[in-house]
Amino acid sequence: MLFSALGLASWAVLAQQLYRWVDDQGEVHYTDQVPPKYAGKARARLSEQGIAVEIQPALPTGEARERARELERQRIEDERLLQRYRTVDELELARDGRLAAVEAAIQAKRDDMRDESRKLIALYAEIQALQTADKPVPIDLMGKVDASLTHIRTGYTEIIDNEDRKQEVKDEFEHTIEQFRRLRRLPDPVLPRKRDRNRPKDPPLVSCREQALCHVYWERAVDYVRQYSDRDGEVLGPGLLMAFQDDERERRTLTIAWTQKAADQPVRIYLDIQCKNRLTASLICIDPRVPKVRAGFKAAVMAE
Repeated sequence: MLFSALGLASWAVLAQQLYRWVDDQGEVHYTDQVPPKYAGKARARLSEQGIAVEIQPALPTGEARERARELERQRIEDERLLQRYRTVDELELARDGRLAAVEAAIQAKRDDMRDESRKLIALYAEIQALQTADKPVPIDLMGKVDASLTHIRTGYTEIIDNEDRKQEVKDEFEHTIEQFRRLRRLPDPVLPRKRDRNRPKDPPLVSCREQALCHVYWERAVDYVRQYSDRDGEVLGPGLLMAFQDDERERRTLTIAWTQKAADQPVRIYLDIQCKNRLTASLICIDPRVPKVRAGFKAAVMAE
């Protein structure tokens, strides 16, 4: 046998992680791991005294082969993970880089939405002027409004898709970091790391499937936005509300969009808040209420 020459003391140490299994030729083996090729074979885990304390029966042949392939794939993935990253910090930097790339795409689309929103506001102003003068609204002007509304809702659909992608990246790296810690035998962190604490929170977004509930959510979203905006100049269209709030420092635009890719897909209601500083033209919101408005949106709409 493999360990027949070992003394009793050595046997007690090694047996803590020993398995007894039999290969295709009927030869008995004692090893600390069962090779993937024989993952489907019956095996027993031995105690410190060399007694079988856990017996796993053989898997059916087809399952054994599939299990062996899964173990081999996992082994290769683990080796690549350890070769690619040396520390948890490197993994977190890679994650943050991926998140930053998605966030950049979101910001680019938000910039596009800002430009399109200005066009829509101008179109509504033109319609209001015609109505005030008791003149008919041309059909082509209404067509431009519809096209602008569609463009904005489509843009927010893309933003929501990227918000989903951010969550997928977070989930993927959470699993990968856990696996890395296990392979390196690192202790679990006692407290969240500073980099984790500073990452963006969940987006101001709610989902629903039942039309009645979705309409309730939409009404709550409209009421919520109106709590933090002026009613003057408000733009309300199918699946879109744009409201504004002005003070001496900046102009804030609060937009909620109702998006749905297909009838069998969930409705997503998204809040976007954009700011423009009156003195510097900076697009960074300085009003301390803005983060609170974003953070409270989901709970207010879902009445949690």
